Amino acid sequence: MVDMPLAVGQVLHAEQIGTTLHVIRKIGEGTQGEVYLVEGPDGYRTVKWYKPEQATPDQRTAIAYLVRTGPPYGAAGKRFIWPLDLVTAEGIKQFGYLMARIDTQRFAELGEVWAHLKPVPGLAALCEISYQLANSYRALHLSGHCYRDISAGNLMFDPKNGDVLICDNDNVGINRQSRCQVWGTMEYMAPELIRGESDPSTETDLHALAVLLFYVWVWHHPFHGEMEYQYHCWDIPAKKQVYGTSPVFVFDPDNPANRLPQDPDYSIARERWKLCPPELKAMFIRAFTEGLKNPVRRVTEGEWQNLFLSLKDRMVSCPHCHAENFACITGSGVSCWHCKRIIAPPPFLLIERPGGNTRLTLTPGTVLQSRHIAPTAAADDGSQEIGRVVPHPSIPGAAGIRNLSPVSWKAVFPDGTTVDVPSGRALPLNPNTSITIDGVCCTIMPPLQEHP
Repeated sequence: MVDMPLAVGQVLHAEQIGTTLHVIRKIGEGTQGEVYLVEGPDGYRTVKWYKPEQATPDQRTAIAYLVRTGPPYGAAGKRFIWPLDLVTAEGIKQFGYLMARIDTQRFAELGEVWAHLKPVPGLAALCEISYQLANSYRALHLSGHCYRDISAGNLMFDPKNGDVLICDNDNVGINRQSRCQVWGTMEYMAPELIRGESDPSTETDLHALAVLLFYVWVWHHPFHGEMEYQYHCWDIPAKKQVYGTSPVFVFDPDNPANRLPQDPDYSIARERWKLCPPELKAMFIRAFTEGLKNPVRRVTEGEWQNLFLSLKDRMVSCPHCHAENFACITGSGVSCWHCKRIIAPPPFLLIERPGGNTRLTLTPGTVLQSRHIAPTAAADDGSQEIGRVVPHPSIPGAAGIRNLSPVSWKAVFPDGTTVDVPSGRALPLNPNTSITIDGVCCTIMPPLQEHP
């Protein structure tokens, strides 16, 4: 038995599927192993091949478990690039696992965006990326597992529409039970993990998720301020101090000890923090103040996903420069972050659901999805389009909402007139018109009005 990297043309065996794979080329490398493009009966896929020191019996058992159980159920689980099978090679004691091939032309890493190699996501795409991350990790945690290595290195996304892929899922295990060779990347690890006071768990995952979301929005680490700036040697003791022993949020409203330095290198973080709406800033502040000291006060995946869905529902484009902005739900205008001109408040659709009201801006192209009307099933991500705001065919500036669902809507105009809106027909956006959609009451609320 000889330890060696895989060679082009080498034959591999997928144990459960029972198929033969041929190595095409090496496409990447990480701390645990190398990634290869392989070809089999079903076309091209990829294999992560463990380095000798990582190819342990415990890791083999962990991969076999993940192959057997599969990813979380439904749309949230499909975002995980999950181990499909254990892969071996004759005469080599190392092993790896088979996984789907990623379209690297479509999907980007955060570092590629920072380096201007891939497009910068707009605000709507950022909301979608963040929602999908929270949604998928929530599904993983609800299945009784923890990820244990949440980081930007394991995230890929479509910069245009925000679709997410979560890679390197071989360290997933049963919460507080499974053994693991990896405890996380230090800059994402919860303080109690770094201090040696805890094992990886769903609670430590929540800290790592908050750090990742902060990176996605602010392009900066939440603890990289004056404390990090003053270190001349950024070594392990320095990192343990900043991340574990004495972490302080750079935007902590009550503790200025770790403010961003007055250095041009920190200007991007300052500007991107300004882009964050107040609700998002408040969530980050809670995650990196209360959540540092008390894990039970960390922001949950459900709270994150609800926040990002509501923010995406408030999206409005500036009529002057077309930049995406967040409309104010109280009806007041907002100043465009890009051109600084005032954006008039749009009308809203107030959706009255048993679980709580939600609001959707009604601007050209706004999409009403199934998730707005009813909670979604586990197998459904709620993205089915059931309505869309469309321009009036003959009146400039006027618009309506078209019924794209398979059932009729019932509308009641302010004067009490009732009409049916069959599938394919549009209803004018007359203020204070109520629409019943699948038993849910929706009301078109005018701009410049306080909404309940």
